[in-house]
Amino acid sequence: MKAVIMAGGKGTRLRPLTCGTPKPMVPLLDRPVMEYTIELLKKHGITEIAVTLQYLPEVIRQYFGDGSEFGVRLHYCEETSPLGTAGSVKNAEDFLDETFLVISGDALTDFDLTRCMEFHRRKQAVGTLVLTRVESPLEFGVVMTDESGRIIRFLEKPGWGEVFSDTVNTGIYILETEIFRYFDAGKEFDFSKDLFPLLMRMNRPLFGYVAEGYWSDIGNLAQYRKTQFDMLDRKVDVTIAATQISPGIWIRGDARVSPGAVVTGPAFIGEGSVLESGAFVGEYSVIGSGSVIGPGASLERAVLWRRNRVEAGAEIKGATLCQRVVSRPGSMAGEDAVVGDDCRIGVNSVVLPGLKVFPGKRVEDHTTLKHSLIWGEGIPKQLFGRFGIKGTCNVEITPLFAGRVAQAYGSILKEGTTVGIGHDSSPFAALIAQALTSGLHASGIHTYDFGTVTSAVTRHAVYHLDSAGGIHVRMEEERNSSQLVIEFLDGSGIPISREAERKIENAYMQEDYRLIEPDRAGRRKECPDAGTLYCGHLLEQTDAQPKGYTIVMHYDHHTLQHIVPECLEALGCQVVQLNHPSLSPEKLARWVKSAEADLGVGLDANGQKIVLVTGEGEIVPDEMVFVLQILIQLHNHKEPQLRVPVNVPTIVELLAANFNREVVRTKVDLRSTMEACRNNGFHVYWDGMYTLVHLLQLMSGKGLSLAQLIDTIPVFALLKERVECPWTEKGKVMRYLMEETRGKQVELIDGIKIYEEEGWTLILPDSDEPIFQVFANAESHQVAKMLATTYARKIADYRGGVTV
Repeated sequence: MKAVIMAGGKGTRLRPLTCGTPKPMVPLLDRPVMEYTIELLKKHGITEIAVTLQYLPEVIRQYFGDGSEFGVRLHYCEETSPLGTAGSVKNAEDFLDETFLVISGDALTDFDLTRCMEFHRRKQAVGTLVLTRVESPLEFGVVMTDESGRIIRFLEKPGWGEVFSDTVNTGIYILETEIFRYFDAGKEFDFSKDLFPLLMRMNRPLFGYVAEGYWSDIGNLAQYRKTQFDMLDRKVDVTIAATQISPGIWIRGDARVSPGAVVTGPAFIGEGSVLESGAFVGEYSVIGSGSVIGPGASLERAVLWRRNRVEAGAEIKGATLCQRVVSRPGSMAGEDAVVGDDCRIGVNSVVLPGLKVFPGKRVEDHTTLKHSLIWGEGIPKQLFGRFGIKGTCNVEITPLFAGRVAQAYGSILKEGTTVGIGHDSSPFAALIAQALTSGLHASGIHTYDFGTVTSAVTRHAVYHLDSAGGIHVRMEEERNSSQLVIEFLDGSGIPISREAERKIENAYMQEDYRLIEPDRAGRRKECPDAGTLYCGHLLEQTDAQPKGYTIVMHYDHHTLQHIVPECLEALGCQVVQLNHPSLSPEKLARWVKSAEADLGVGLDANGQKIVLVTGEGEIVPDEMVFVLQILIQLHNHKEPQLRVPVNVPTIVELLAANFNREVVRTKVDLRSTMEACRNNGFHVYWDGMYTLVHLLQLMSGKGLSLAQLIDTIPVFALLKERVECPWTEKGKVMRYLMEETRGKQVELIDGIKIYEEEGWTLILPDSDEPIFQVFANAESHQVAKMLATTYARKIADYRGGVTV
């Protein structure tokens, strides 16, 4: 007789065990469950076996090969789309030219298959279902037979009201090739739902055989653990591939138990594993091959897959750890917790009972994990990046996550204070803003709802209202991005300090939230229209009425629909609005020339970045836009010092000298640049509308077009390059750069700024990405390019350990 092993299941209910492992490959006492199935078939004389594959098929192929190592011959049949149980078996129809047995590759049994086959032949059945009795039949197909064993009723996964027997279908069938007549290849067809009811309607001989012995359908995490404990208790007649060194204690191969380690049976220790002195392995613990249990580490009812490392003093209490999990000193995983492949549980961290940690996650040091880590990158040590908190919608950033972060933020503020919240026009940003509002209210913090606005409007409103802080939620600016950004502001409307970020991170990691009485919950407060407030204050700053410029504009209508028309109409400008969803600077330039406009303006979706085009259709480079913003700052600020970021070109000193100002360089981070340019709640470097209004006033006051205004600025070149560098290599590169520049004129305000006769180069490690940003400033583009290229090459060489 031949056999078919059904091995295509995804094992969704077993996740995270099956995230990267097919269900038939899930280990039982350090061997895949399907290996026990092959041994059972071989024991009963079946060595010609077809294997149906679908989910992660190569994992199964690579392990079992052609089957010769296991004393059988395997023939693989892979389905590219779901065909149902019967449909997948039909793929092997050419191979199945005689009576055959179908068995699941993800269940464990010691049934006497020979007796099952004898019953089938004796009854001359077209199909025999192997049955067993269970305490709870809800998850299985319930089968009722008459006295002869013929099936008279069959119901797949009934409710309790439909349970008419405790005898269930095990998924083991003995079938004649006749069954292939009743359905076509390539179409979805199921044994239980389709074929067996059809055979009963046709009155074909369909029988059930109630088998004696052990059977476990490993359908959920609890059953997976129980099955291994049953194996240790010898409730199932299978081979344990290990040596029993004392009653109930099985050790495989060259596993080493150091003197001073304690093992209490029943327990299993896999090949190559090491139990160091002082380690304790309690009863019903399973340790996979190549694992290390450190001194003082303790395991009780723990199931470990291969190559785990449980370091000194760590405790695994009734948890399941997949492959290559590192449990750092003092960490603990509780009862029924499951930790996926390649995870790391930090020093003195706790994974509470019942939680799931999906593969590749990191639970950072001194963290108590109180909710499962299903998707994303886990709990990072640092929530905040350059612009705040950024992550993928409904993956890293969910309403649940937002609510918890808001509670953490609220906990560092004084109870009863108010936080203003704005968001962009995307539905998901609005949803997250609602979740943030709820979290703040739960912390006793009131809120202002600014509605659909830009970050600049939110910052301005926070500055002018009685707000202790602010939040703005927006999508990443790149088109079609699924990344969401949550910006956190202090009471002056600029990004919160790193100290405040750390407080929020600590409160979030430890879930140390303020607990309030129900009657002290925060509420939504009435506030003036944030957009109207912004426009009014912006127009109040214009000293003179610009002449009526004609401007071709492209901007996000949903977010800026009131602000742009209101402000420019008040300034007497005629606006040609372009409604294209996406418009390149080149297309904007062509529109400016065809409309014979004075200038062209493009604003990004958040109204922060501005693109300028002269009346002649020339696109203004980003670095020149920045210099124009510095000119605006020089005209609007009267302080003796002009504070500018360290990456601004040197000509700023020449411009500042014309205004008798001293230039002071600052860091490049968002908070520092906004502190340097803030003006009554506005921030020129991060506000396209503020830049536009004041640029029009500057042009009008000097009687110059945009091109003529640019011509008044000395010639300069500023280039920027990105150089990839893994996070782990950044420190080494910076060390080499410091050694390389010893003796040179170097400035260390932010990154490493190296001065040469021809100009300067700034090497700035990026805080959000594994890259270096290289800025080079000189009088000519050619020299700036040479400087940027030189240091980009040095970074690449240093990454490889080459010192030059």
